[in-house]
Amino acid sequence: MSLNEVYINRTSHYFPNDAVGNEEMEEYLGYINGKPSKSRRIVLRNNGITNRYYALEKGGKATHTNAQLTAEAIKELFKSDAEAIKNVDVLSCGTSSPDQIMPSHAVMVHGWLPELGKLEVVSPSGVCCAGMHA
Repeated sequence: MSLNEVYINRTSHYFPNDAVGNEEMEEYLGYINGKPSKSRRIVLRNNGITNRYYALEKGGKATHTNAQLTAEAIKELFKSDAEAIKNVDVLSCGTSSPDQIMPSHAVMVHGWLPELGKLEVVSPSGVCCAGMHA
């Protein structure tokens, strides 16, 4: 049995919307019984996070689904050569928080990427290993 060597030769990311600072986060996520969180300042001071990106508008309305976020990150992989996306043979997407159970996460991502055409789709799920399986 021979093993094929596999290399990661490109990575990408996609952050939706504008960065949200700590002072605004509850305007997106909501308040607790209409009041700011009592522990928010302590938690934020300890974790060192100063801003984050939400797939939400103020008030909590979603702007992107998990599948859309994944599709946008995949498009970023091919930003320098948009035609190369047509050479993809397999789409494997793992997540522990799909938008829905059926159709699977990878099938939904494929739906947001019509430029891929027909290809094999793999959609592992689970909390601990979905990303590694993909």
